[in-house]
Amino acid sequence: MEEQKYSKEAQLKWGHTDAYKQSVSKTANYGKTNWESINQKASLINSKLANNIDKRVDDSAVQQLVSDWQNHITQYYYNYTPYTLQRLGEMYVADEHFKVHYEKIKPGLSEFFSEATEYYCDNIIK
Repeated sequence: MEEQKYSKEAQLKWGHTDAYKQSVSKTANYGKTNWESINQKASLINSKLANNIDKRVDDSAVQQLVSDWQNHITQYYYNYTPYTLQRLGEMYVADEHFKVHYEKIKPGLSEFFSEATEYYCDNIIK
């Protein structure tokens, strides 16, 4: 039920964007096995990021994980531009759903992931 509520909220917030439309199209035929695999891969990246939270956001391991995240989203949802990736990074702290999700993984992770994503966009994928 919560997933349905979030889905409707996402459509209201982002339904007009190309990224949202591409994501809906790309995920339309995913089955349970697809979702389990996608979520497992996302959890692994998030876990690795949480394990690196004591490092600086410009650390090469942290930046590689942001790159891995960008590749994950592009492969399974939609193509990122530096602009959309930066906006997503901002949402890790500004959007309550994202913030709660990352804070459950590790306190401080939403802010860390947001800052690491900002650094990546400003310095790596210019």
